[in-house]
Amino acid sequence: MKRCLSLLLPCIAAMTLAQAAPGAWTHQSSEGEDATSAHYYFYSESGGKVDRVRWVWNGGAQHDPTVTDFLIGPDRIAAFLAEPILASGGVIIPPEGYHKRTAEICKKHDILYISDEVVTAFGRLGHWFASKDVFGIEPDIITFAKGVTSGYVPLGGLAISDKVLARVTGKNSNGAWFSNGFTYSGHPVSCAAVLANFDIIEREKILEHVREVAPHFQASLRTLTKSPLVGEVRGLGLMACVELVADRQNVGAESTDLDGEIAKRVDRHCFELGLIVRPIGNMCVMSPPLVITKAEIDKMVSILRQALDRTAEDLTKEGKWKA
Repeated sequence: MKRCLSLLLPCIAAMTLAQAAPGAWTHQSSEGEDATSAHYYFYSESGGKVDRVRWVWNGGAQHDPTVTDFLIGPDRIAAFLAEPILASGGVIIPPEGYHKRTAEICKKHDILYISDEVVTAFGRLGHWFASKDVFGIEPDIITFAKGVTSGYVPLGGLAISDKVLARVTGKNSNGAWFSNGFTYSGHPVSCAAVLANFDIIEREKILEHVREVAPHFQASLRTLTKSPLVGEVRGLGLMACVELVADRQNVGAESTDLDGEIAKRVDRHCFELGLIVRPIGNMCVMSPPLVITKAEIDKMVSILRQALDRTAEDLTKEGKWKA
C-alpha cells in the first residue's frame, strides 16, 4: 500500500494543479465532497473565517455567480462547488467564460473554489483533468473518482492546492492535526488498479484517442435533431445528452409526462437493439467507453435513430402523438 500511495500522489498532483500538494483518498465520489467540507472547517479556523457557513453549488443549471454573491454576501460563503460540465443534471455545458468568471469572484473574496471532476477527469473530455486543460481554471481543490480506476474497483480522492495546504500546516496549524479518512480510504487493491489504469491510458494513448473521435461523436449525434422527437443534442468530449420532447416548441420548458414517456420508450427500444443509454427524465444521457471507435459511434447513432423512429411510430399508432 505504501508503494502504491507514494507513486500515486505525485501523479495526481502533476495531473491536476500547477502547484498541488498531496491530497486525500476516499472510497467513492460522495465521500470526496464530505472530505472537502471537513478540510474547509479546518482551513477556516486557521484563517479566522469560522463564520462562513454556506456552501454554494452550481445546481441544476449554470447560473450567474454574481447573483449568489449579491444575495448571500461573500462574507458568508465558505466555498463554491461546481462540476466543469453538469453531468447527472443532463450534460449542461456552461456558457463561455462561466468557470473563469466564477473563479475570479471566488479568488477576490477568498472563497474556496472546488471542482467536482468525478465525471470529467481521466479522459472523458480528452484530458487527465478538465478544469485547467478545457476550461482554463486552477481550483483550490479537485475531487475525483469513477475514471481513476476506470470503474473496476471503488476509489475516490481529492487534490489540494499548495495555497490551501499552506493555510493549515506549519505554524498556521496551531499544533492541530487534520485527520479525515474512511475505513477503506486508499485501499491497496484500488490503488494498484489506478496504477495499472494510468499505464494503459498512457501506453494506448487513450486521451489522444478521445480527442480524435470526440468531434465525430458530437457531430454524429447532432444529426438526430432531424427527428421531430429530439428537442436538443448537447455535449462535449465523450459526454452527450439527447433531450426528447413531444413538442419542439417547448424546448427548454418544464418537461411533460409525455416527454418522459418518449424517453422511456426510446430507452427500451435502444436496449432491445443492443444499446444502453441512461434515461434521466426526458433525456438520454451517454458516456461511452473511452476506447470507442468511429465505426462503433456510427452504430450507436444508427440504433438511436431506429429507436426514435420506432417510438414515433408507436405513439402515432396509439394516438398519443403526431408529427
